[in-house]
Order: sequence, then structure tokens, then C-alpha cells
Amino acid sequence: MTSAGAHPGSSGSDLSGELRRMALHLETAAVLELRAARAEPQQRAVLRRRAEQRRQEAARLRERLAARGVALPPRARRPTAPSA
Repeated sequence: MTSAGAHPGSSGSDLSGELRRMALHLETAAVLELRAARAEPQQRAVLRRRAEQRRQEAARLRERLAARGVALPPRARRPTAPSA
């Protein structure tokens, strides 16, 4: 399987496919985080690790797309509010 980044003249369908994959990884990470919040401690760590893997893959896709002028570079993460 080749990535769309391997071909400089990639078609629009390749680009839209990568955008969809990026969105899917981000949505999956959000769902995994929600599940982790309700899980037992041992499972929580696994779910959070999987969520982070999805965010990292989405970031790699975003970087490739941004290099091709298709996506904006990632914005700086906002600091999270401390838990009460």
C-alpha cells in the first residue's frame, strides 16, 4: 500500500481520503478517552494509550497534508483545567 504523500500529483480523492482518515483517528481518540474515564484503572491506561496512538497518527497525517498545502498545521494545545 502506498501513501498519497508518495505521489506529488495525488488526486483529490487521495487527499479527501487522507482527510477522512485524519478525522476518523481524532474521533476514535475522543471515544477512547470517554471510555477510559469510565473504565477500571488497568483498562484506563490501555484505552488512554490507544487514544494517544490515534492522535499521533492524526498528527502525522496532518503534517503530510499541511506540507502539501491541504491542511493547516496543528494549533498549540490549550492547557487543560486542573481537575477538582
